[in-house]
Amino acid sequence: MNKTGSRRANGEGSIYDTIQKIKRPKKLDRECDICKNCIDRTKCNNRTGSNKCEKCVECTECLKSKTYCDRFYCYFRYQAQISIDKKQTTVANETKKRAAVDKKLETEAKVQTKTYVKKNGITIIEVVKKIGNVKFEAGKIIKNTKDKDQYHYSYIENWEDFKKPVQKVTYEEIQNFFNSIRHLSQGEIDKIAGKLNAGFMKCVMDKIISYPDNPMLRTFTSVSLQKKEPVEAFEVEEQRKLIKYLLTKTLVKSAKCNYDERTLRNLFICSLLSAARIGELGAIDIAKHIDFKANGFIINRTLSSDSGKIVMGKTTKTGRKKIEQGLLDERFVPFNIFDEELMLSIVKDQIENAKNNPNNKENLLFCQKDGRYIDHRCINNIFKRICREAGVKLELVKGCHTHMCRHSATTRMIEAGMDLLVIAAILGHADDRQIKETYGHILARYRNKQLKDCRIYSKKMKLCA
Repeated sequence: MNKTGSRRANGEGSIYDTIQKIKRPKKLDRECDICKNCIDRTKCNNRTGSNKCEKCVECTECLKSKTYCDRFYCYFRYQAQISIDKKQTTVANETKKRAAVDKKLETEAKVQTKTYVKKNGITIIEVVKKIGNVKFEAGKIIKNTKDKDQYHYSYIENWEDFKKPVQKVTYEEIQNFFNSIRHLSQGEIDKIAGKLNAGFMKCVMDKIISYPDNPMLRTFTSVSLQKKEPVEAFEVEEQRKLIKYLLTKTLVKSAKCNYDERTLRNLFICSLLSAARIGELGAIDIAKHIDFKANGFIINRTLSSDSGKIVMGKTTKTGRKKIEQGLLDERFVPFNIFDEELMLSIVKDQIENAKNNPNNKENLLFCQKDGRYIDHRCINNIFKRICREAGVKLELVKGCHTHMCRHSATTRMIEAGMDLLVIAAILGHADDRQIKETYGHILARYRNKQLKDCRIYSKKMKLCA
């Protein structure tokens, strides 16, 4: 629509009266008298389209009775303008002057209280994706994380109510969305909620919506219908059985296996005795990350997956969050958490084994025969088979996985009565919150043991006699 016409200030400052001329979809057969008597029509492009010459713009005859305009629908309007961000903006277009004045005052009040928002057709998924791109360009997330975000974006993108402009999305629609994804894990729901929170808050900051109109302020993140299963760890006797198997049995069953016997044995025992992740052990440089003076590993990076390819990361799994919090993304994992003598012998044996590999160009403690990074998917399958042959955790339908080594080491530390903050430091957590959440059932079991010890002590000392 072409909305132009004559405009005159009416004494109200920024209130104007104007003739609004909107192009007719089809011209009438006969011309109005003004156009019929017009000599110069070149500025109107011979009356094609909706172009107007100065005479057309200033014409008021179309509003008088018994006259008409054959090219435009014509209306008398009161318009109001105010300055927003140093730019004159039309905020009212009314048939009555009082209505235009009221709209102007209302908008001025919103500008003063910072609740005014400009019209914008952007959708929430566009905002969320833009945030993701900015984070990636700023180095806040890696490509692997950006690729994984596409999974969360798909849920937002496919929800019908999110296809309309942000300003029209209601909190009821968002709540319905959250209720529709309860089949996902709690972690996935929380990640999607976090992205929506960030998206709507950006809309507030960009003045697309006002803070009180942020629908996320009135919604509740839904609770997952999935039952959270406790982490699986080897019991003490199972761990003994597994380590004995690793030390005495043949682990490589096929000539096609790209891992040698010593690498597999040393990798799994190192994980059981250090609580380090498999990817972190696979990133250890023999010269840079092993300290024999202090006897321990220096862990400051990990292997990760990028579009299905194993790559060397620049941080640990939780490194980026630590860096954002101003914390050092490096931790020391001592060899003497459980058995220093065994751990030292395993590490020294693996150093010798790694140095004898002519393809180990990056001087890694653990790598494949051809020098490639260890692949957690392949290693996991091998570990599953070893546990099955060792006769441990046979009740698990899906079998064992390598992360159970980390869980088992953490469980042993809790059972030994180690302070949770010390355990958190060894695991690479900023605090003990995640340990309490993840190993709550282990802590409960340990607490019961402590209570039993306390009762035995009470009877021995005859405290209540």
